[in-house]
Amino acid sequence: MKKYGLLIIYLNKINLTFIKLTIFILYLSSTTLEAKNYIEFTTIEKSSYAKISEYVMRDAYSQLGVDMSIISLPAERAIVVANSGTVDGELYRIKNIHSTYNNLIMIPIPIGKMEGIAITKDKNLSPNTWESLNNHKVCFRNGVKFSEVGLSNITATAVNSNTQLFDMLEKDRCEIIVIARITSIPLTMKFIATTKEPLYQSVLQTYPLFHYLHKKNEHLVPELTEVLKGMQSEGLINKIRDQFIADMLNSNQ
Repeated sequence: MKKYGLLIIYLNKINLTFIKLTIFILYLSSTTLEAKNYIEFTTIEKSSYAKISEYVMRDAYSQLGVDMSIISLPAERAIVVANSGTVDGELYRIKNIHSTYNNLIMIPIPIGKMEGIAITKDKNLSPNTWESLNNHKVCFRNGVKFSEVGLSNITATAVNSNTQLFDMLEKDRCEIIVIARITSIPLTMKFIATTKEPLYQSVLQTYPLFHYLHKKNEHLVPELTEVLKGMQSEGLINKIRDQFIADMLNSNQ
């Protein structure tokens, strides 16, 4: 009888241990699942392209059951932080930036497009190539990769914000500023309203934009690529961009 009682106690202890172990495993599973369902990206602060890309990628990740958050930083710092693995990647950049930042993986479906433009107060200037900017006082925003690459063989002045670009133009410290078209829209409208001076712009180059994951998230690449393919074929990516531009123009009238 005594041995039987000890056996019951022993079996109860095993059962209790098993229950605790099961609960612990379930807890770990739920924690892991929660971690997989949350992802964080850096992006360029105060960028209209960042807002468009955010709308596109929130839609894409929601189809995978993943929540997304954004950290806005100065352009150069954003890409460095993304490459370090502190976050899960970079929201958007031009093509092949991963050839320089080797820890990033480019998702091969464009999530938008960006037109690099030249803006000037001089109606007689209409540069349409990077080479045509030679022998002019040119300014660009530091850390913006398309500008840095395009101006790599041209003497130009870097500033830290888009607002500074327009200030430099207003004060004639620059003849031409280089900026992305959509980013320029509210700043151009504000400049004209404030100074009563017209501005003239021309397209230098058009770039597709891509989403980048840090290599630690390589497992997401196949599924995310398929989701973006579907959004592209449905015309949803273009629709998001067009709606954003329409809303921006209406809000700045």
